[in-house]
Amino acid sequence: MFIDFRKAFDLVDHGILLRKLAEMNVAKGFWLRVRSFLDGRSQQVNVGGSLSSIKPCPAGVPQGSVISPTLFNVHVNDLENSVPDQLLINTCKYADDCTQDEVVAQGTTSHMQEVLEAMQTVATENNMTINPKKTKDMWICFSNALSEPAPLVMGDDIIERVSAHKLLGVWHQDNLKWNRHVEEMVKKANKRLFCLRECRRANLPQEVGLTCYQTKIRSVLEFAAPIWSGLPQYLVDEIENIQNRCINILGIPRESLQTLQERRDKLTVEEFKRIQSDVTHPCKKFIPSPIPHAYNLRENLALPYLISHTNRHQSSFIPRAISILKKHQIE
Repeated sequence: MFIDFRKAFDLVDHGILLRKLAEMNVAKGFWLRVRSFLDGRSQQVNVGGSLSSIKPCPAGVPQGSVISPTLFNVHVNDLENSVPDQLLINTCKYADDCTQDEVVAQGTTSHMQEVLEAMQTVATENNMTINPKKTKDMWICFSNALSEPAPLVMGDDIIERVSAHKLLGVWHQDNLKWNRHVEEMVKKANKRLFCLRECRRANLPQEVGLTCYQTKIRSVLEFAAPIWSGLPQYLVDEIENIQNRCINILGIPRESLQTLQERRDKLTVEEFKRIQSDVTHPCKKFIPSPIPHAYNLRENLALPYLISHTNRHQSSFIPRAISILKKHQIE
């Protein structure tokens, strides 16, 4: 379930936020600074040169301020506390994005309707509003033995069940494929090719065009790459074709740049090692422990081993990262 809060940053109740900060036992000086930061703010609207009267802002945190996302996180920090532990619901929050998921075992029923009602109650207590039109749910299942649960309902509104949804810049599909994400990513990158053509038309040095490609186009093609880079070959070729077109526009040798697949493999390994070394990382629990050697080698521990029963699992982040590391170890 992908929950959307209506005007999330604008509806932060100052009194509730300050109470929650006090309950966290923050330093009194910091609490007073936050209160001073929030109090006495006003707003005015300019339409066609005509100014409205000045009105006070009794709620909301200023968008664009460095501390505002942190204050919003404090405000919504206790949202999942309203969901009973026995429902086994996993909650992930990032700024104003709140995503909740559950595993529905065969012979059991979904509890998402109860979760939505609980979230609606705690949102009301925090003077926030869940937007039923933008809140979505997704059902992921590859077994015919499980029937699809009934649609979620919020008052008189039925929550839309989607087959694809954009979360934190990445498109997720209910078949766990990445076709939609690649499609949207390629479309966005193609629109930026004009930057390179303008560099070429202006006879700028190749270094300028290369920097333009790396910052404006390749950054789009590599956003969150460790997550989705387990792609079939036809999608790999589709992404690689963007870089080849850029190389042709810039007029540089093709071998002067690493392939995007090689770069994605490197990014995947770097992310895997970062998770391995961080005991507080939420994904750490999904990485199997290294296997100790029965004999003396330079490295005391071998890479963990995972068995994949489906191509879908084999192409996912952790099995793919281990496979890349094992390949490099052999080479």
